Amino acid sequence: MPADFVARLGSRASDPAEVFSRYGIAEYVALMTGAEDVDGMLRRTAYGAAPALRRLDPERMLALVRAMARPPSAELNKARLAAASGIPGTTIAPYIDVVEALGLVRMLPGTRSPVAKRAVARPRVVFADAAVARHLSGAEPADLVALAGRARLAPLLEGVAITELMRQQATSSVDYRLSHLRERNGLEVDLLVEVADDTLYGIEIRTAAGFRPHQFRALEALAARAGSRFRGGIVLNTAPVGVKYRPGLWVLPVSALWDWEGLDAPERWSARAARPT
Repeated sequence: MPADFVARLGSRASDPAEVFSRYGIAEYVALMTGAEDVDGMLRRTAYGAAPALRRLDPERMLALVRAMARPPSAELNKARLAAASGIPGTTIAPYIDVVEALGLVRMLPGTRSPVAKRAVARPRVVFADAAVARHLSGAEPADLVALAGRARLAPLLEGVAITELMRQQATSSVDYRLSHLRERNGLEVDLLVEVADDTLYGIEIRTAAGFRPHQFRALEALAARAGSRFRGGIVLNTAPVGVKYRPGLWVLPVSALWDWEGLDAPERWSARAARPT
């Protein structure tokens, strides 16, 4: 049965304390190391498909893809990408369109929800394949696993979460839209999940294995702003088990996105059914 994270969030039977994970930092980084010969694949794509689509310069397209990964999961800033790739700003738009059309990246739009105030409309550029994003970012897996590599891991882990929810949209039993929120007054939320009835969830993505109250600051601000439209706020992190912070505010493992039941969890977690009541 396909994973359906948003439907799980809306189920009254769902309990964050019953969500377990076998994943730690090393396992999440392993998700970013599966692709082989990334450079060769990109060159074949650029020289094969791109010219047929728009007769664009394959080398410029490759330069643009590399620029999009430094840093990954960033907002689409055409001026920055033009400068980094050497493509004139007046002609970069077709290159961006082709990179997206080829499925190398996906765009997470800025929210248009009425709960937002002076929100930035620019989308975030998210790589469809986390291994490609990691390779092009220049980050080595061992460096990402180390504590000093958390800052570089953060946008890559965000990309994993965002693309997984994008993938689930097609098969979910819930009709929802995905967006990000960044307001000019400083409020930022990594992901908004806007349901068809105009209610929403806020999701933050963190590399930490523990949580602190400050990690919910933006979600609490969003809840106050949204009022009855706010369904809940979730901090996704690298801990092995979920936690209920406050009513409507949960901590969940990132892997709950695709493995809510923890079916692949180690024996010590799967044995929870035998715990005394």
